[in-house]
Amino acid sequence: MALTMQTGTHAAAIDAAWDEARAADVAGRLRAGDATVFGDHADAAAPWIGWLRAPDEMRAHQDAVAALVEDARAQGVRHAIVLGMGGSSLCPEVTRTTYGSPSGIELRVLDSTDPANVAAVAEGTDPATTLYIVASKSGTTVEPTSFMNHFLDSATRALGAEAAAKRFVAITDTGTKLAAEARERGFRAVFENPADIGGRYSALSLFGLVPMALAGVPIASVLDRAATAKASDDGAHLGVALGTLGLAGRDKVTVLVDPPLSSFGLWVEQLVAESLGKLGKGLVPVAQEPGGLPADYGDDRVFVYCRLTGDLDLDTRALAGAGHPVFTLPVADAVDLGALYMTWELATAAAGSVLGVNPFDQPDVQAAKDATVAVLSQMERGEEPEDVRQPVEAVRDAVAQVGPGDYLAFLAFCPNSPAADRAAHALRLAARRRTGAATTFGYGPRFLHSTGQLHKGGPDNGVFVQFVSDDAADIPIPGTPHTFGALKRAQACGDAAALAGRGRRLVRIGLGPDPVAGLTAALAALEND
Repeated sequence: MALTMQTGTHAAAIDAAWDEARAADVAGRLRAGDATVFGDHADAAAPWIGWLRAPDEMRAHQDAVAALVEDARAQGVRHAIVLGMGGSSLCPEVTRTTYGSPSGIELRVLDSTDPANVAAVAEGTDPATTLYIVASKSGTTVEPTSFMNHFLDSATRALGAEAAAKRFVAITDTGTKLAAEARERGFRAVFENPADIGGRYSALSLFGLVPMALAGVPIASVLDRAATAKASDDGAHLGVALGTLGLAGRDKVTVLVDPPLSSFGLWVEQLVAESLGKLGKGLVPVAQEPGGLPADYGDDRVFVYCRLTGDLDLDTRALAGAGHPVFTLPVADAVDLGALYMTWELATAAAGSVLGVNPFDQPDVQAAKDATVAVLSQMERGEEPEDVRQPVEAVRDAVAQVGPGDYLAFLAFCPNSPAADRAAHALRLAARRRTGAATTFGYGPRFLHSTGQLHKGGPDNGVFVQFVSDDAADIPIPGTPHTFGALKRAQACGDAAALAGRGRRLVRIGLGPDPVAGLTAALAALEND
């Protein structure tokens, strides 16, 4: 992998920043885990650099992971369902969409509290031939805990308690409540990850490697590629450049990927948004955006192309020719994702040093969690929370608030599906045509653990449209008085309250019981105004 840069009128500023970074040995110090590269944030950053050791230290776990996979195949396991959120689910999602299932074990990922998605992820599976991978760094995150309780209950009813427990695997930090409970219940395996690896930097740790191995990905080769990337200066160089461009106003980092890597941008989105969006600063990652002509993009853009097939070569040449900064990271093959993960982790950390933020904390995420807990407490008391939603035509009000340098974020608390993806794609395209602004789209509650930090802690240049669908059917969460539908609704209300508390521009829209029809109606309202 060799980074190439086309930076036009910004070349001098980027070269000067990189010369300064080289003189200070930023790349070498970062590789060595020297937290002083983060300046005033050194002490806070120092406990979170375990991800740098992952390409080497994770090799000690390869035999245990291989034994799990061999045992699963011998026992006829056909499906592996990852029950996670944020950093625990996005890398497995990239694995699922990029590699498929060469092992013969189909990997599935659940990171939605929408009851339709909870039901859909298990469709066509049998608990007797399914592994449930409960992935939670803290071991107490509400979504994976709720997923675990639901599937453990259904598997126990089908197989009995002892046999059901053997269908479960836990991945968590050392010494968590989940680790203790998993051992007490008799889970098939418990993998304890180093606690100094943050969730969004965990792709090359057990959180990413166990699902990869179950799907049939050669994890030793993935780690080899990651180690090679770590030895390169490319990640630090990219990060210094992105940070420098962000300070100059080009803060919309648009991730382009060739189709085989279609979901990789979602992983980058979480890494960049949650790491850098704080203290009123940040870079806005733009993933899976509809393509356009160079003139469709404003002067707040920078493009990073993860190139595997070269399908976007003409597009990126046109973008660079029009004066947009373009960076290209060549990808040799699917296994090279190991190098991509490490390169982007290094780049994000280096960008944090340029922006003057700690790239390893998430100080504003808790606000939405606290608000969600408050809403659930209201529900337990029999009180209905304020859940005011406007009709789909209100999307026009949101778009009217977009000004120069702003971005438009569509936040959808609804079932994710290919049809919803297509509707969102069309809505984003229409919004960009109308405003010229960058657009993002995220399903709730996934985005709460991804771009949610940026939304509350980053610069006030976002306009937020929250969509909430009604649930045709609901599913109780064992051990709680709540349903998944109630949890989803509370999370939507909580996020709205957290955004409002930060004075963000927000419009809340009800989609009704058919989210695709609702998104399509919002598109029509925007196009026909």
